[in-house]
Amino acid sequence: MELAQKIKELRRDKKVSREELYKKLLLIFGEKTIKPNTIWRIESGLTSPRASSLHQICVGLGISLKDILCKISPASKLVTAIKKNKRLDQFLYNEKARAETLSAASLPFLAQELTILPQGRTNLEEDPIEIGKFQKWVYCLSGKITCHIGTEEHTLAKADAISFDSNLPHYFENKSSRKARCIVVQNPKHI
Repeated sequence: MELAQKIKELRRDKKVSREELYKKLLLIFGEKTIKPNTIWRIESGLTSPRASSLHQICVGLGISLKDILCKISPASKLVTAIKKNKRLDQFLYNEKARAETLSAASLPFLAQELTILPQGRTNLEEDPIEIGKFQKWVYCLSGKITCHIGTEEHTLAKADAISFDSNLPHYFENKSSRKARCIVVQNPKHI
């Protein structure tokens, strides 16, 4: 069993909702309390909990860290290598834009290689603010990528990078006559 599943299972066994857990933690830890969306992201496996977050969850549920860590499957290896011909997932925006996942599912962030053919573009995206704050970092590998973020437009050439709050509406476009490739990292991941 994974850590995220174990935490969710223990909370449900105690018949405590995430909101009830948050209210209890707020009384104990005050302004340093982890937020309800952080509890949700931990239980969903979207983020790895910090030691301080695990401590708060244990206190709130009246359990020990040993209760959470027992029966957790240990990682079978220290490194996850993702070879080009063994990419984990592919997302097709359309016939001119696709993204291939480069990061393992167990990581708290999402890394993708985005390829956009000439005159292609991705769909408009906007990560949900009600779940939390998200950041994107884009690094251009080849060609030119135009990043439309909110009301701003930024063109990246090879070796250029940009970062932004991905709760803002955004999309990527290739206005050139050459194929463009970039790495896009989202933290925390949200799909």
